[in-house]
This record gives sequence, structure tokens and C-alpha cells, in this order.
Amino acid sequence: MQNYDELVRYIEKYIDGFANVKSVTHCATRLRIQINNPSKVNIDKLKAHQLILGAVFRGNELQLVIGPDVPKVYAIFSQELDKTEGSSIEQDISEEIKTKKSLKDYGEIIVDFISGTFVPVLPILVAAGLVSAVLNIAVTFGGLPTKSGTYTILNAVNNAGFYFLPIFLGGSAARKLGIDSMMGMFLGAILVSKSIDGIANLSFLGMSVPQTTYNTTTIPVILGVLFMALIDKGVDKHIPKEVKFFVKPLLVILITVPITLIFLGPIGSELGNWIAAGLSFMYEHLGWISVGIMGAVTPLLVMTGTNQALFPLVFAMMAKFNYDSFVLPGMLAANTAIGAAALAIFIQEKDANKKALALSSGITGVMGITEPSIFGVLINYRSAFLGAMAGGGIAGVFAGLVQLKQYAVVSPGIAAIPTFIPTDGSGLNSNFWFSILTILIAVICSFMFTTVLARRKIRKDKLAKADASMKIFAPLSGKVIPLQSVKDEMFSQKMMGDGLAVEPTTDAVCAPSDAVIIMTTKTNHAIGLRTDNGVELLIHVGIDTVQLNGQNMETMVKEGDRVKKGAVLLKFDAQAIRKAGYELTTPIIVTNMNDNHSVFSQTVQDEVSCGDYLYSTN
Repeated sequence: MQNYDELVRYIEKYIDGFANVKSVTHCATRLRIQINNPSKVNIDKLKAHQLILGAVFRGNELQLVIGPDVPKVYAIFSQELDKTEGSSIEQDISEEIKTKKSLKDYGEIIVDFISGTFVPVLPILVAAGLVSAVLNIAVTFGGLPTKSGTYTILNAVNNAGFYFLPIFLGGSAARKLGIDSMMGMFLGAILVSKSIDGIANLSFLGMSVPQTTYNTTTIPVILGVLFMALIDKGVDKHIPKEVKFFVKPLLVILITVPITLIFLGPIGSELGNWIAAGLSFMYEHLGWISVGIMGAVTPLLVMTGTNQALFPLVFAMMAKFNYDSFVLPGMLAANTAIGAAALAIFIQEKDANKKALALSSGITGVMGITEPSIFGVLINYRSAFLGAMAGGGIAGVFAGLVQLKQYAVVSPGIAAIPTFIPTDGSGLNSNFWFSILTILIAVICSFMFTTVLARRKIRKDKLAKADASMKIFAPLSGKVIPLQSVKDEMFSQKMMGDGLAVEPTTDAVCAPSDAVIIMTTKTNHAIGLRTDNGVELLIHVGIDTVQLNGQNMETMVKEGDRVKKGAVLLKFDAQAIRKAGYELTTPIIVTNMNDNHSVFSQTVQDEVSCGDYLYSTN
């Protein structure tokens, strides 16, 4: 079990304490912390923790990728934050607007507000959407009667999740703006009440109220809560505290509701219609291209957190057509491509820890949760990032060409496949099979592109490494023998280090490079040296030749001597040693492997002469 209490203490330490925190929220995998002074955050230390898969700043928001257990971390973090005087889990966005003036900063504030409003509502929409998919399957393939109590209850779960969306968003938006979330929910409930929602011929104090349908919409209630926040702060300044508890909510709701119903609600509804019409126009003229672009750029959107700003588009489409054929299909291609790219790195990577991360994040990626893949893998492997973008783009183009539709707001991936079954009871039509093909295209293309690019990168790195490497040259002439073929387990199993061996045809050992002698033996059978690049080599003449006690061998240098490449280090009588029954196979190995020195390239020659290239080490 992970120690998340310890993780929170670690985060607290490297964000300069909870006093440096303005607010905290979370999404599916990320802990989102609003920081007062970003310069005091040690982001490198945060990235170094094994439970933090990635860390990025977007404006003043620090995003820490935790994974599916982020709600547990959030719960502990928010509890500790509550104990800190002057901190809050809520954020007053108006304060940011006062201090930020550039167009870029205003853009970040808008994206942050949209993200902070929609992310807390996503669990409701995911649950409702998946219940809809399950219900659809049960009716189509399980024979569940539509008049049964089971159907009625499950259908109510689905309908409630979307019908009352303005209530959920009203509370979430109010909380994000730093006002009472109950008042935001109150406004949403008023909008969806049967006496107002979609009712014609309404008026207020003689002013006509436009007929507007508010259930399942998003923009009207958000505009209403934004106005409510302004009224809330204005009223708060002028009402005596003795009567504030009673008078403030009354004035806020009495002012907000008419303005929302007469002006803001209809404007928001019309904006939603314009968005849907604009998307329809894109499908008619650039449909397959637009979905392909969405599939390609989603990794960048997720990395910057701006993907959350697309939810108004999704809900506008859902409200208008009961499906989305732009954002979610594009993200289906992207998400599965991202997961496949991480799995390709799992195949290519040699490091056990990195392989484990790539495997786990790749699986969650193809299921629809991509942050671990992006921040744990793609951000560290250019080949995977480009492969995911290519695979997502190609699959997105296919999804656009076939006009793929998703019928519920669920993070697209393999787990969301049932949401591509139409809700009209028609069963597994072409749309469902097109979703399967989209996934297959994304996975195959992403995996192939990533693999090709990764292998090319590996080859390029090897060449670059070889150019900057320490080349070890043969200290004696003879036949080259792989180390694993040496008849001594100490060497064949590389217990002391890696390298090659030579079956000598000469009677002398020469210095393979400029070096310092660091070891000699009384029995004259071995010698150790350290090259100018810090590589420590052991040259061991023969197998079990220590038993000769120095007979037929002579060491020509002493410890501490500095030698040049080619200098004679040791002489031996090969004929006499072999006659005594000993093999002269001579391992030449790197002994300080733990100091980041490793053999990565070896000669392709079967035989070498003294001074020929033998192998390279970094």
C-alpha cells in the first residue's frame, strides 16, 4: 500500500509549505495546486518522487500527475491545507483577474475556470454515460424489457446525470469563483424547474422571458453564476454583517434569476447553438480533417490541461444532436494511440523500472486515462510523442471520414466502446464497428511509428555514444573470444565486469591506452589499470594461472606507474604455460561497471593484433 501521507508531506516540503498554496483541486489523474509564488516550488524534486509521474506548471497552477489514486492524495492534501490559516480549497478567480493583464494570462484564467468547473462534474457524467451504455446493451442483447423496474431505475440514473447538469455545474462554477456553491446549485435548479424550463409566454415585472430549454445545457448556468459572483461580492460589501445571513442570499438570487432568465440564459443557449452549428459546418467542409487534427493534438492539449476547455463543445453537440462526432471521436483515436506508444516503449526499453511504468501507463492509456502515459512516458521519449500524434492523427482522419459518433460523455478508450452503440436500440450498427476500427488503426499506427522512431533513436544514440566513447584496444594479439565462453564462471558470468577475451598468439601484454597502473600481483598473472577517462581494466592472463606462482611470467611495471598506449606491461612464456596444462585465454574486462561505465560496442573481427580496436565503453 502506498504511503500517501508521506507523499503529501514531501509535496508540502518542495512547494514551500501550505502557506504557498491558494487552492487545490484534482481531475482523473492530476492534483492541481494553485501556487501563490511559483518561484519557491522545487519542481525537479517533485518530479524525482516515484509516486509523482510528472509535474508541470500552467500559469500559477502546479499539476502533479499521481494516477488513479489522486482522490486519496487530494483528500489528505486538502485536510492538511484546511489546517493552514489563510488557505482555502476554493479559488477566487476575480483576484487573479485583478493581477493579470496580458492576453495570454486572461486566456489561462478562462481555461482554468472552464477546467475547474467541468472536472469536478466528470464522475457524474462518466457514471451516467456508462450506465446508459450498459442499459443499451441489456436492452439490445439481454432482452431487458423497457417497462421493467430495472430499466426504469437505470434509465433514471442516466437521465438524472444529464438532465440536472445545470445544477451540478452551477455548484462547481460557484465553488471555482469563491462563492457559496449551494447558491450556484440553487440557480441551476431554478433553470431546470418544470415551471421555467422550456415554458413559453413567461414574463417578469412586465418583461418578456424568452422560451429557453435549460436541461442538459452548460453555458447558460455558467454565465448566470459568473453574474451571481459579481452580485455576491457587491452585495457583501454593503450589507451590515448583523443581517447578512438573511439578506445577502435573498438579494443575490432575486437579482441573478431575472437577469439570467431574460438575458444571460437565452444568450448562453444561443451560444451553444452557434457552437453546434459551427461544428456542423466544420463536418460538412472539413469534417475528417478536423477530427484528424483533434486526434493528433490531443497529447499537447492534455499536457497543457487545455483539453478540459473542450467540454462546452461536447455538451453543445450532445444537447443538439444527442451525440458528439468531433471531440470525443478524435480523443478516442488519440487516447488509444497514446497508450499504444507507451506500450511500444515498454517493448524497446531495457531499464526494468521504466519498462514497468510504460506497461502500466500504456494499459491505462488505451483504456482512456492518458495522463500517466503522457507525463510518465511520452514527455520523456520524443519517439513516443511523435508516434502517438501520428497514430492519433491517422485514426482521427478515419473517424472523421466515417463520421464516428459517441453517445455518452465518457473518456474515450477501450473501456468506453459501449458508448458508441446508438441509444435508439438499433444494436451493433456500423458506428460501433467503426469505433473498433478506429482503435485498431490508432494502436497499430502509433505502435509502428513509435517503434521505428525509437529504434532509429537508439541507433543514433549508439553512434553518438561511440563517437564520444572510450575505445579499448587489444593489449595482445590473438583470437577474439566472447566473455561468456571463458571457462571460468567468474568471467563468463561477468561477476567482475564486462568485456572480451583473447586467446593470445604473442608473449606480451601491452597497455591498451594511456593509463595508470592500479594493481599488480606477486604471481604476475594479472594487472589492473585506470585509463584517463576513469575506466578501470583488468587483464587476466590465462585461466587458473595463479597456481603457477609467477613461473614463466614477469611484470614489467609497478603500481602507480603511468604508461602510454602500447607500453609492455607483462611478459609470459606461452609455450611453457600451455605445456604445464594451463589455458592462456586472457579476459580484458571493465571492473568499475557500477560507476556508469559499460561496454556497449565490440569489434566484429575474429582476430586482432596488439593495438587493434577491441571494444568501447562510455
